[in-house]
Amino acid sequence: MSDYSQAIPPQTTSSQTICPNCKQTVAYGVRFCPKCGSQLMTAPPMSYGPPIMSMPEQKHHAEKRLAIAIVLVVLALTGVGGFIFYSTVLNGNGGVLQAAAAATDKSGASNAVDGLQITCTTTSTDTSGLPYSASIYLTFGVSNPSKYQIDSTWTITYDYAAAGVVLTTSQTFHVPAQGVAYPRWQLTMTSGQLSSLGSSSNPSFTVSLDRTFIVHGSYGTYDFTRHDTYNSASGVSSGTSSTGSTGNLPAC
Repeated sequence: MSDYSQAIPPQTTSSQTICPNCKQTVAYGVRFCPKCGSQLMTAPPMSYGPPIMSMPEQKHHAEKRLAIAIVLVVLALTGVGGFIFYSTVLNGNGGVLQAAAAATDKSGASNAVDGLQITCTTTSTDTSGLPYSASIYLTFGVSNPSKYQIDSTWTITYDYAAAGVVLTTSQTFHVPAQGVAYPRWQLTMTSGQLSSLGSSSNPSFTVSLDRTFIVHGSYGTYDFTRHDTYNSASGVSSGTSSTGSTGNLPAC
């Protein structure tokens, strides 16, 4: 019975350790045994890695990046989109319409293209597809004060170079003579594009506007093209249309 008792090792608490040489119970953290002087082995300090986010926290961060991306694009559409249309179209050559009556039919058709006016703009979003996709809709009121009927295709491209994201949308519409059209463009972003835009530290972009026109004149139809660009970083716009002062457009 006594032999069995001696075989049982001394009991220790979590704050104690046992000397491997003399079996003396020693407080945890002491480097040398106070009884025999043997060096004691102590466990290395625990290291802690970065905290692992729970699934709700990961979802929250992902949704935050998506929201940032959508806000960036909406601001681009409402702000710079309005600027480039307003500066290159609204203040184009509306004052030459009277002179067009005395010019040739083709010259009058060209003047009609430059005389188109943007009267209003509306931007809306559809986030029902998140987290896989999101769509942004842009509507413009395009007024044609001339006597010519115009069929046109407008292509808008937003290039977020720092984020590696390019968004393009195109719309074809008809503007009656002395009438107004309300074309609507749709920009759809994938989850990858939303993530890139949301995490990018440089929200600057370049927007380009390419327009083709088929103008129905009295003696035939005439084709015209217009190209304009705007750089948000420099605030410089350029292109084939005339430029003017900026301004705020009402909602359609």
